[in-house]
Amino acid sequence: MSELEKSSRRKQCILDAVITALEDYEYSKLTIEEIAARAGVGKSTIYRWWKHKSDLVFEAFKQETASVFELDYAQSLEFNLKQQLLKLSHALNRPIGRALLVVLSEHRQAAGEFFSQYLLPRREATRKLIQLAIQNGEIRADYPFELMLDTLYAPIHYQMIFFNHQPDDAYIQALLDMVLQPARVNAGKKVSP
Repeated sequence: MSELEKSSRRKQCILDAVITALEDYEYSKLTIEEIAARAGVGKSTIYRWWKHKSDLVFEAFKQETASVFELDYAQSLEFNLKQQLLKLSHALNRPIGRALLVVLSEHRQAAGEFFSQYLLPRREATRKLIQLAIQNGEIRADYPFELMLDTLYAPIHYQMIFFNHQPDDAYIQALLDMVLQPARVNAGKKVSP
């Protein structure tokens, strides 16, 4: 086995240890010592790749959700957004997701990195989906889409952080209906008698 393969395997063991440790402990009780023991590595091995336990949580969350948020460009904007919101609420309700919410609230730098490395690329993909929906006549081109995205995703975080509640299908559908209705091509047009 090459050195690169060994490093990759060690990193995977460490990230798996973070995920399993968070199933037993809250983020505040998570320690590098615990992660190292579970992964069967020394603390120095962890610190070679990550500076802080918040970095480990961020990396483990990215790994756990790498393929979860893929878009299906053959489907409608509403279908894709609904899937995204359902998957996000599910991911944030898991121990690694709850730990990520704590990290983002406590570490501004980590929040900035999470936005630029994780959320921004997904937001760009959603913008492409929005452009496709405009071309297909699903929605108007003059709608404030940045505000729309903020309005859709913020309530998921709000429900999880403040109410400790995972939004269900009905909540997400109501949110989509409320936010997408003004964006629809026929929205606001008066019907002639």
